[in-house]
Amino acid sequence: MRKVLKWLGIGLGVLVGLLLLALAGVLGYGEIAYGRTHDRPIYPITADTSPEGIAHGEYLVRAVMACADCHAPEGSSEMIGTSEQLSVGPIRATLVFPNLTPDEETGLGAWTDAEIARAIREGLSPDGRELRIMPSSNFHRLSDADTAAIIGYLRSQEPVRSELPERSANAFAKAMFVLPLGLPEAYGPAITQPQNAPEPGTLEYGAYLTSLAGCRDCHKSDFSGGRLPFSESDVPPAPNLTSGGSLGDWSEADFVKTLHTGIRPDGSILTEDMPWRVYTRMTDDDLGAIYQYLMSLPAR
Repeated sequence: MRKVLKWLGIGLGVLVGLLLLALAGVLGYGEIAYGRTHDRPIYPITADTSPEGIAHGEYLVRAVMACADCHAPEGSSEMIGTSEQLSVGPIRATLVFPNLTPDEETGLGAWTDAEIARAIREGLSPDGRELRIMPSSNFHRLSDADTAAIIGYLRSQEPVRSELPERSANAFAKAMFVLPLGLPEAYGPAITQPQNAPEPGTLEYGAYLTSLAGCRDCHKSDFSGGRLPFSESDVPPAPNLTSGGSLGDWSEADFVKTLHTGIRPDGSILTEDMPWRVYTRMTDDDLGAIYQYLMSLPAR
């Protein structure tokens, strides 16, 4: 019996040692990878400051990409930046969402058009630092024309000085940010060639819009839905958006009306965890394109 207990003790000790080594490796990798920078050419983009360009950029920023959800204080439409404290178990971090107005010192005023474009589509700051939490994987497909319109709109805003805290993260938070844990990706591949948007009204255009709107961030890569990483227990799982879920019983008109009103065909109300109040500004044609794309996917 003593020999059995001895070997059990040795085995447990080895297991604990291996777990500690693995944890040390993960935390060490987080420290190294978290602050990395990238030196690569910047793809040239010039802001579209025409009235049409600014209007289209505002539509994309406000109605499709939901930029104000992170960059505007709650209850405000001014994208002057915000900060948030993250505290989950041992994970501690100060998340900072920068000021997107053209203020020279605290906003985008000192950035070039190409630097803003790279931050949006590739997740890199002007100095090549990876922009954690920025969902550039969603925006990597942005066409040059749409990107130019977005920058034109951001340039057209009134500059507002907004002092924000420095971002910070402990070792556990750094590891979380750099490991593939289902969080939106920031850093993306370099853009070296012109990018064009698909033709409106096509399934490809619907896919383009779902990417810009970040639908996969909550509804999973295959749109099958499910519980979000690190979500509170009272937050309901994201619904299945394929024809295998409740959306399969909806018509395109039902889908468009639900996104415009927040009320499902059965009379129930969309949760505020779903940013439908942003997407309600989308045109019927664009919402219809998203619906047609979702219905074209394999049922899950």
